[in-house]
Amino acid sequence: MSAEQQLPVVIRQSDGSKIHEISGHKFKAVVLAQPTFCSFCTKFIYGVGKQGYKCLGCETVVHKRCHSFMTARCTFGPSSRAPLIPESIDRVNRRSRSASEEPPTNNHHFNKHFYTRPTFCDHCGSLLYGIMKQGVQCSDCHANVHYRCQEKALHNCGIQVQ
Repeated sequence: MSAEQQLPVVIRQSDGSKIHEISGHKFKAVVLAQPTFCSFCTKFIYGVGKQGYKCLGCETVVHKRCHSFMTARCTFGPSSRAPLIPESIDRVNRRSRSASEEPPTNNHHFNKHFYTRPTFCDHCGSLLYGIMKQGVQCSDCHANVHYRCQEKALHNCGIQVQ
């Protein structure tokens, strides 16, 4: 096992399905009805049956082999509201930071975009479909996402994920 790989917590649902919790994500095995790319390794997800894992909160889709390497926290759902650092440390940081200083943000700056060739969403991995203005693109890092995915997209603008 590499240093980056984490062991997910597996919870068995009453219907027999399993939920794999890791970094705040709650992954569930799914059948993908359309061509999809992995949000972690950016490779094509293929196969018969349940080909990948989809987060129930942010809807990120990854290979089964990639889900245990996810280090980015889930940006949507109840698990994203969990504190990232203990409260006592956070209080110390608040005292040392001036009132005018804001924490660094890595938010994307999305604008409507017209794609001239087939393009896939960098968040959920599915095809951006339509004739005009199929999705939005970040003006800084050129990440492409669906309109429905822009609120759930990871706040990683300008950060190399892998």
